[in-house]
Amino acid sequence: MIDTKIMKSGVSGVGLKIRYLWLGKLLNYEYWPIWVFYIPIGAYITYLAMKARSATFFTGVNPSIKDSGIIRYSKSAILDSIPEAFKPRGILMHPSEKITSLPSFLSFPLIVKPDMGERGKGVTIVHNHDELKAYSDSIGRNFILQEFCDSPNEAGIFYVRKPSESFGRITSFSTKEFLHVIGDGKQNIGQLMFLNFRSRLQIERMDAEFLLKIPDNGEYVKLEPIGNHNRGTRFIKSNHLISKKLEAVFDDISKGICEFYYGRYDLKYNSLEELEDGKNFKIVELNGINSEPAHIYDQKTGLINAYRDFFTHMRFMYEISEENKARGFKRTKVLKFWYHLFLGR
Repeated sequence: MIDTKIMKSGVSGVGLKIRYLWLGKLLNYEYWPIWVFYIPIGAYITYLAMKARSATFFTGVNPSIKDSGIIRYSKSAILDSIPEAFKPRGILMHPSEKITSLPSFLSFPLIVKPDMGERGKGVTIVHNHDELKAYSDSIGRNFILQEFCDSPNEAGIFYVRKPSESFGRITSFSTKEFLHVIGDGKQNIGQLMFLNFRSRLQIERMDAEFLLKIPDNGEYVKLEPIGNHNRGTRFIKSNHLISKKLEAVFDDISKGICEFYYGRYDLKYNSLEELEDGKNFKIVELNGINSEPAHIYDQKTGLINAYRDFFTHMRFMYEISEENKARGFKRTKVLKFWYHLFLGR
């Protein structure tokens, strides 16, 4: 709960108690429940499934990844296929393992996340052994222990290549703006968060003592170091930054991953110039067909354009799957797919 001192300092009626928050969520489609946003997309996938004469046509897109990476697939297994120079150091952990000390190549703070996580759930930062043990005890499944990359920029790069094509393309470049406030030397962090719709949604989960701090005038305060939408991160459409040099970098990486044709790289980098030169960036995650071209969640994209771009990616998925079928790759059978979906095996 929010401390009463904050309530008295002007941050009254925070969180869901704000009567018009529901209206803000309604008008901004990025806050719609996922099942609502996906209704038209589900209809289009159904059409493509009928066209392919396969309810599981999508499982033939990335043959080297379980069910092409739609759900319950190992993220660490995919990371293993990425060159060491382009990924953070890390290890796969089992919750039954006793963590008495860290490997020599890791140090706190660390990122911990489920090996089969979805949409950023379960991702957090641990700062010491006690926090790591608490996470391990609570998660109850395999998780990834990964070095924390402190590069200033984070982005999602969507890559697509048909098996018949010599070169792939980047179809989406979304940069991220972390949840933050700018101090004015007068108001506390809670009051500053209250002034912005996006940060206001996150107030309830913030530490009360932290909210009472008063930043200096002009001081940038990062409220959340993890770039997930459910933690207030804003996705920015940055497709204008796509270049031939950038596509060449990710084409080389992608071709080195066996039978990978469709997915999104989540990465941290220092500058666009270094990224285009293939230097000083780390791929923290590579997602399969469950990934989205994240630029669609920039409200400036617009709902109609967001659906248009999403449908374009679904069509790519269909075309790649059809080519792989012609090459002899089998799709997961329906009963086996549902077994994977519900039992995670």
